[in-house]
Amino acid sequence: MDGPNDDESAHLTWTRAEAVARLLELQKAAESRELVDPRTALDEVDRLAVAFAGDRQVEALVEATRAVLKMTTAPGPVDVDGLRRMFENLSQMAGEQANPLMELMPDYLDAVQSFQHGGDLPATRARFAEILKRSEGLPNSALGQQLTAHIALVSELMGSLDDSMPDRDETAHDRRPEAARKIADRPSATDAERAMGLLAAGTAALNRGEEQDVGRINEGIADLREAVKLSSDQPEHVMHLAGLALALYHRSLVTGSLGDVDEAIAVLEEARKLARGPADPQWSMVTELLSQFRRRRGESSSSSPAGLDALRGHAWQVLLQPDPGSARTTARKAAQDAVDEAGRRLVDHEPEGALRALDAGRGLLLFAATELRDPCTRLTQAGERGLADRWRSEEQPSAWLRDDVIEVLSRETDLLDPPTLEEIQEALGRLGADALVYLVPATAAMPGWAVIAPAEGTPRYLALPNLVIDDGMEIERYLAAAAGRDAARLRNSRDFETVELTDFVESLEALCGWAWKAAIGPIVKPYLEHASDRTPRLVLIPMGDLARVPWQAARRPDGTYLVELAAVSQAASARMLCASAAAGPVRQTATGLIVADPVTGKPTSDLLSARLEAYAIHRTFYPGATYVGRRPDGTVSGSGAGTPDEVRNWLRADGSHAGTMLHFATHGDMTTDPARASSRLLLAGGDLTAEELIRTLDADRHPIGLVVLAGCHTGQSIHGYDEAYSLGTLFLASGARTVLSTQWSIPDQDTSLLMYMFHHFLSTERRPPGDALRLAQLWMLDDARKPPRDMPAPLRRMLADADPARITSWAGFVHWGQ
Repeated sequence: MDGPNDDESAHLTWTRAEAVARLLELQKAAESRELVDPRTALDEVDRLAVAFAGDRQVEALVEATRAVLKMTTAPGPVDVDGLRRMFENLSQMAGEQANPLMELMPDYLDAVQSFQHGGDLPATRARFAEILKRSEGLPNSALGQQLTAHIALVSELMGSLDDSMPDRDETAHDRRPEAARKIADRPSATDAERAMGLLAAGTAALNRGEEQDVGRINEGIADLREAVKLSSDQPEHVMHLAGLALALYHRSLVTGSLGDVDEAIAVLEEARKLARGPADPQWSMVTELLSQFRRRRGESSSSSPAGLDALRGHAWQVLLQPDPGSARTTARKAAQDAVDEAGRRLVDHEPEGALRALDAGRGLLLFAATELRDPCTRLTQAGERGLADRWRSEEQPSAWLRDDVIEVLSRETDLLDPPTLEEIQEALGRLGADALVYLVPATAAMPGWAVIAPAEGTPRYLALPNLVIDDGMEIERYLAAAAGRDAARLRNSRDFETVELTDFVESLEALCGWAWKAAIGPIVKPYLEHASDRTPRLVLIPMGDLARVPWQAARRPDGTYLVELAAVSQAASARMLCASAAAGPVRQTATGLIVADPVTGKPTSDLLSARLEAYAIHRTFYPGATYVGRRPDGTVSGSGAGTPDEVRNWLRADGSHAGTMLHFATHGDMTTDPARASSRLLLAGGDLTAEELIRTLDADRHPIGLVVLAGCHTGQSIHGYDEAYSLGTLFLASGARTVLSTQWSIPDQDTSLLMYMFHHFLSTERRPPGDALRLAQLWMLDDARKPPRDMPAPLRRMLADADPARITSWAGFVHWGQ
């Protein structure tokens, strides 16, 4: 479809009326599926936006046209924020006539966003039902009629997804196909709308995969075949083919017919061919189904790489999400699909394929948590420095800017590919480690697993049936106690010490025995049996809530801890481990930044011993470092109170003068909600979020060798934790070579001793960070421990009153990176 003038400069001479007419023409063409080149149309809309910048009516039409083009030419997630801005602009122009429509839109968009972010399905379905009832009173305008039909269709589609709504009578599912067909039979319905209505009818007839009546199933398949015919020239055709394939597969389960399976495979192969590649929104779904159906026909994972191909499609969908919350939700879903694919690979005895699947999923989570938030490094490497500068300058990047950034990022088709076994082994060799171990918790369908990549040789795996997170299990009690303890400390509760000395310690002691039995004992056994004078070294990647387990404190039945037998580090993914290993070392200096217990203005507890620890570290090991926050006596340092700006300024400074060590003895917080997962440091006069940190840090200008997060780690949700969103992971993703982080709110006094000894072994005895932490932990466990000569008198007095060997005193620190 050609415009009045396709030359780019022509838009500068168009009248306002011509621009409005052209935008409306593009909308109509998109809705009628007449656009030949949607990308060119979007470029044209962008040029009109520039030519008529400042004209609010044209800007509103531009937003509307972009939304229509994206929704009708590339089925996928709705850009809710863009639509919300569009309706706000339209409502200001349309006057009172549009009020009923505009009043409905915020609730409708909130419901769409809740659904896209993985919100509670029954609650979201109820919201759509209520919105549908309200939409019946919309004005009898074209837009009002279209919106009413769309809401009705979405409500029906959601009805086919869930049967847990209250007050649902037993015959309700019998009426759903009929209701959906009424939508398809509307006289004014387009072929696209009829096809969607028949898709809803066919899906409803299957009764969420529970229908056993072959007659009803056949009716649903007939509806779906008609939907496929009607959509043959539409972008939704791939989705309709997938719906038909699912229905055929369901009939095969009821009747036992392998002929239906074969037809379903043929339909999906056609859909996959039409989807063309991972950039298509339906690619992952089609490819995953194809893998599942082929397995039904007896094909193994190795003969059918479709499962791994599907994960590549997830990578594109993370890139293309309309907002960070949607990207994180999509990445979590992809990570779970990766775990499922890894399980299938292990059933087929393919540990190397399982490693690739697991790391593909982890890579998506990390990308959504790190590089998707600040892609400036990749943009600069791609020769788009101006685009990188625009991204840094906009506090809330516009939808247009985000699209431009995604277009550049998506050029690197191997962006999210997991590392090969050879790359992992090269990284392990550089780090002097013996093996990388993925720990995957059990599910209802699969046992727990350890998937092991050795530094030399072939991968192997172990089934771990006791690696279960469930009610009544040791890890569940520990997670609950840790959450209660973190909450008590964050609110400065007087119950903190009581919580620590009772529930938490008891649950932690039980957890350490469970950790050995459930995972560590079987994993470490061959390394201990063949050990020489060299200490075995393992790098663990615990999945999900397993990342909160202090694996270094796994306790053998004779009372020996893993840290006494082996050196243990953790990683967020194999790809990140490879990046850390490949990065050049950063020379340690006597300078850096130390942040000690700033006054946050929030009801958090004072970290009295942390001040003493930080001050002693500053005076003894880093006399040239900048010390901000509070001194041991509670007075504010002359160098600063420990504000976000002071940390930002240090991160932006030239590393050759500012130093390469960053030590936080502060409170921290973490949000585990999938849509807004994030971490933050609580500082004087405000918080510093992970997003701000990663946007501020320039590893080329200011390389950081060591980050120590030695304060209070608070993650108040019992479940939902993922290391991808921790401050430590974000520092590593930004180029820091080594990170030490805590897994719970640790006791000030005893932790101060551990931290001092860590810096002693690091700076005085020149040990690598991982070794320095392990030696400090062994010192804490040694009943014959002696303070080093450089330990200041206040810490020596503290040692006389402390219980360093207590498990809460030393087990909470984890080493990451080099």
